[in-house]
Amino acid sequence: MFFKFFALLSIAITGLIVAATNTTLTSFTPNQDWKKTSWFAGTSTNASNWAVALYAGLWAFDGWDNTNYVLGEFRNPGRDLPRVIHTAMPLVILSYLLATLSYTLVLPDKIIASSNTIAVTFGARVFGPIGALILALFVSGSCFGALNASAFTTGRLVYAAGKEGYLPSVFGTVGMPGSDPKSLRLRSNSNSSHTSSLRSRFLTKMMVDDIFFTPITAVVFNSLLTALYILTGSFQTLITFYGVAGYSFYFLTVLGLIVLRIKEPHLERP
Repeated sequence: MFFKFFALLSIAITGLIVAATNTTLTSFTPNQDWKKTSWFAGTSTNASNWAVALYAGLWAFDGWDNTNYVLGEFRNPGRDLPRVIHTAMPLVILSYLLATLSYTLVLPDKIIASSNTIAVTFGARVFGPIGALILALFVSGSCFGALNASAFTTGRLVYAAGKEGYLPSVFGTVGMPGSDPKSLRLRSNSNSSHTSSLRSRFLTKMMVDDIFFTPITAVVFNSLLTALYILTGSFQTLITFYGVAGYSFYFLTVLGLIVLRIKEPHLERP
């Protein structure tokens, strides 16, 4: 999270400085079209193009809902969840908006439209090969962080569905199939009382807490579904599919919230 925030903030600050000074560390001349032409010139009026663009944008900004899936990991969700919603989300949205503005101010529209890695292109044009390499590492780290967060939260979602009976009960278990995490923890605590070395405590935590208290079956199920989607569709198709499916369920969730507010107004809520 902090890595991604730092990368976006760096791009935003760099872009604004380049746009204000009109200078780069290479021979590239920053974009001047935004000063001369309308930012909305050539905008398509086709509703289907708008829908596809909206799905792509929503996918880029997605992830705000992941916190809700791991509320069970919070020590005080009633206190901490509002803090996360009112601080982290506005900061991330602002960072993305500033980074997008920086791309628009520095790079011509043709380069933006033809680039699949806009941040890397931005770094190459402003700083040269070193800038491209650094921003490529930033993008890789950001993608890895997003993938890690998605795997973490979706595994908990499948686990909760298994616990509630919406999926087979095998998905509602933690640890390896047939293992007893509680007895393993008691055994590890007994052993750690005799061996207090840092190495032994680290191995105990990694093997017991990080593995045997993880919903491994749910995580494997999510991984298999992800691999299946990757093998059967292109990236653009997956974005469109995710946009339609994901935000349809978001709509139903919000609708269900309104219905519960009316039907059961006295339920305890954070």
